Amino acid sequence: NYETHNVSGTITRETIQDIPLNGRNMLQLATLEPGVTTASASVGVFNAQFSISVLGSAGRNYVTVDGGSIVDNVEGGTAMNFSNEIVQEFQIAQINFDLGTGIAASGAINIVTRSGGNDFHGSGYFFFRDHNMAAYPGLARSVLDPNPFFARRNPGMYIGGPIKKDKAFFFFNYEYTNQVQAIQVQPDLPSIAVLENVFSSPYVSKSLTARFDYRVNDKHTAFLRYSHDGNNGFGPQNVGSPEPSYWTNQVNWADQGVIGLTSVLKPTLVNDFKFILF
Repeated sequence: NYETHNVSGTITRETIQDIPLNGRNMLQLATLEPGVTTASASVGVFNAQFSISVLGSAGRNYVTVDGGSIVDNVEGGTAMNFSNEIVQEFQIAQINFDLGTGIAASGAINIVTRSGGNDFHGSGYFFFRDHNMAAYPGLARSVLDPNPFFARRNPGMYIGGPIKKDKAFFFFNYEYTNQVQAIQVQPDLPSIAVLENVFSSPYVSKSLTARFDYRVNDKHTAFLRYSHDGNNGFGPQNVGSPEPSYWTNQVNWADQGVIGLTSVLKPTLVNDFKFILF
């Protein structure tokens, strides 16, 4: 791109709608850009279900939604999850960030949420996956757990449209995930080999987003968005953790509210004001 000095990419709604994502986590979209990889975490950690590496970096990424940060400054990673259905654009910058990005140790990600329009649109969906439709871990049966159990049920819906034509619009999404899996524990110390077994690791999450857009006049537009993420899971604190006595039962609640006003002052001058609660 000869018009800018940074290395970045944008994933549009058409791609987001059509691509299958295992687990439907919005951060998985980052892998569509070159030089970016993701690694899954456990349900026993905080809300950071995926970690992102940009150009081989293990540093923290700056992740925002509509310009509002969702970074967990204590644990690292993200502190909130969103449904893929609310993502209009997924923007990721890898090198030489612009002035609106903020400070980032490695990559910078901004997600733009969807808004309603003059026509009503909606959808209902149900994603399902279980062990009968998946290969064995490591592509081989285990003597301890010859038929490992796994089931993920993921229903949801969204609806958007006008409140007042050409003036006010709304968009609402709700998504629910119920996942049950079995984790095989095989201690490598003979003294605790008797603890070898298969244990259940459940995970339940609920997320919703409501957004309202208002066109003040030809020069000013405003929006209000509220998002909620609530989940709980029982499992290892990281992939490969030891016995269930070391597992954690995580109950997470995260909310974000954003109020924004965009003003076109001149054809070459735009002011974007946002107030964020997180």
